[in-house]
Amino acid sequence: VVDARNRHLVDDDEGSIYETGALYQGYGTHYIDLWVGTPPQRQTVIVDTGSSITAFPCSGCDHCGDNPATGELYHLDEDFDKFKSSTYEQVECSVGQQGVHNVECPLGVCQHPGADNDQVCQLAVAYAEGSSWTAVEGSDVCYPGGPHETPLANNEQRMAEGVGLGMGEIDAGKEFDWLNFRLKFGCQTKVTGLFRTQLEDGIMGMDNRAGSFWMQLREHYKSKGHGSSEAEEQDFDPNQFALCYDRQPISSELSLGVGSGALTLGGSDSLLHSTPMVYADNVSPGIGWYTVHVKGMFLRSKGGSLSEPANNSRYIRVDADENTLNGNAGANHGIIVDSGTTDSYLPSNLKPAFVEAWKEVLRDPNAEFHNNHIEMSAEQVKTLPTILVVLQGHKSGSAETNDVAVGMAGHPSHAAMFNSITDKNPLTISKNDVVVAIPPEHYMEESHRSPGTWIARIYFTEKYGQQSIFGSSFMMGHEILFDNSSGRVGFSESHCDYSRYMEERDLMLEQIRQNGATNQDNAATVVEEVKEEEVNSAQLVGQDNLHGSGWA
Repeated sequence: VVDARNRHLVDDDEGSIYETGALYQGYGTHYIDLWVGTPPQRQTVIVDTGSSITAFPCSGCDHCGDNPATGELYHLDEDFDKFKSSTYEQVECSVGQQGVHNVECPLGVCQHPGADNDQVCQLAVAYAEGSSWTAVEGSDVCYPGGPHETPLANNEQRMAEGVGLGMGEIDAGKEFDWLNFRLKFGCQTKVTGLFRTQLEDGIMGMDNRAGSFWMQLREHYKSKGHGSSEAEEQDFDPNQFALCYDRQPISSELSLGVGSGALTLGGSDSLLHSTPMVYADNVSPGIGWYTVHVKGMFLRSKGGSLSEPANNSRYIRVDADENTLNGNAGANHGIIVDSGTTDSYLPSNLKPAFVEAWKEVLRDPNAEFHNNHIEMSAEQVKTLPTILVVLQGHKSGSAETNDVAVGMAGHPSHAAMFNSITDKNPLTISKNDVVVAIPPEHYMEESHRSPGTWIARIYFTEKYGQQSIFGSSFMMGHEILFDNSSGRVGFSESHCDYSRYMEERDLMLEQIRQNGATNQDNAATVVEEVKEEEVNSAQLVGQDNLHGSGWA
């Protein structure tokens, strides 16, 4: 359980403020607390960059979070009781009625639910794995984050906890009050499949389409006059948000609220970072998804990340052209970064080349890559190969340095990887391209039912022309910035530990209070020294230790 206060670096001179709150771990997913209504009622929602609508069960939803046969409760919270909220409104519409001006639905479709003349905005969403939900469109005031168990009923309480502090211009008397923000959402009336059995109550859509949470917030933010000054524009950009995903041990009691990452609105929080932020192109922003174009893929022996590589590693290229890597032809096609999907689903045509590289990097001609459960220790998992993905870089390169950062293809540490290429398929890499490491402890997952057995969470299932997905197994261990104003997706290796983040942030704030705003750099140096001690005390992975495992 974590201290889920929102915390911000408040500096009278610099004003470097972000809105950073805790994420919690679900069944392979990550969620945030969304407090809805007056008085606030908690609804836990999966943060989903692959969809646009926020939705959760409302009163009257029949068995939307429990088993109708046994009464077993699945969801963390009771259905949102719209009748107990004094600020809830059902979104009205009117289409095709004689003598009545048309009023369209912001999110759904205007329909007659029954024999009477009333029309309501209805929503219906179905997913490829079989889950679905239907809803009517409603709206209410809300705020994300804050204490996990305690609602914050007024602005004084929210500001004391830092909720909204990162979004206003305090010195100019322009506080941001979350409960002036009215969110349009789906008030679910029926759910099926995983939406019934998941731990979370609902979903928060964060893709780049009208109706998404961040887009509704941006319009409200600007309508209230925020972001109009040069200082505000620099500090809080309503077109940006960042996700940082961690994973906790399988023994954790998830119903208590197990901290497993952070959501930052308005930018990215460098206090979480182990490496400088680097930027890949969002190659198809017009379709609403965050799509990255893969230019190359490698396997590195003995595991490790970019910031903590294993010693004496070998690099083997996955010998596939860009069309095969992306599952489609053309520079504007790629793989979507979908925070609401647990696993990663890559093109089926890529599997033969991946398996050959897997055998070669393990030096075992019988080591087939598969998705079966295998017995391994946690230490053995760490010595499996790290998957290195090269993404088409954005022209901005790195945010934090004018030099070539470690996450960029031109960094000297990647010379051995690119010098290892002896394959037939051409590989065109620029120094501005981005290298993302997927260590084995991120793509392998231990079984909840059978500890000590593990399964690979990368699947080669998508037919050519279908949309491949980088899910949370790809995102883990990075703060990923979704920058909708610049058409880019940022990557920084990060610890994503919200409790550690709170400790380091409080340490920095205390240094600023003691020494004054002019010594903020010194305060940041103290935090960097703490980080360095933690890295130096960690045992770096670098030994072949697969003997006796399922991939010996």
